[in-house]
Amino acid sequence: MPMPEAVTCICATFGDLAVVPMGGDGLDERFFATVESIRDHGGERWWLHLARCTACGQDWMIAQEERIYDDYYLKRLNSAEAEAVVSANVWPAEFLTYEAVLRFGQRHSKAFHFLDPRAGSLLWTIEDLRKARPDISTHEIGELLGISEAHVARLMRPERWHERIVRKLTMPRL
Repeated sequence: MPMPEAVTCICATFGDLAVVPMGGDGLDERFFATVESIRDHGGERWWLHLARCTACGQDWMIAQEERIYDDYYLKRLNSAEAEAVVSANVWPAEFLTYEAVLRFGQRHSKAFHFLDPRAGSLLWTIEDLRKARPDISTHEIGELLGISEAHVARLMRPERWHERIVRKLTMPRL
């Protein structure tokens, strides 16, 4: 029986900060073929993970943004930074807030365009942003989500019964 082909990592192809799209061309599958989770931050920072490449030993802080941009955001860590995460739960600052993760996406990716103007991902993200920073403006939220300020304002108020009916009737069937 032939030996299975060794999987080589792609860590060296990334800079210190990188974007890996979810799905699509399979870059995420190639990356995660050799990268394993070491620690999930969990709790209120559900998006944040520490991972290590089993082929080259590189440590990565990974922010998983699946609501608006559908990307993994990577930060290359040195061994001291990774050890601080493992031993003392001290994480580098880059992706500690969901707002910071969305700002990174805004600068380095492209927001998803939802068919449903009241998609749950938009509503949940607005709620999380406002909980973390109550004074965040509708303008800032719109920039982070890739939608207009007027759209944000509509999402922040309860949907009226007749608006819900019209939205349901006009939604494209997939």
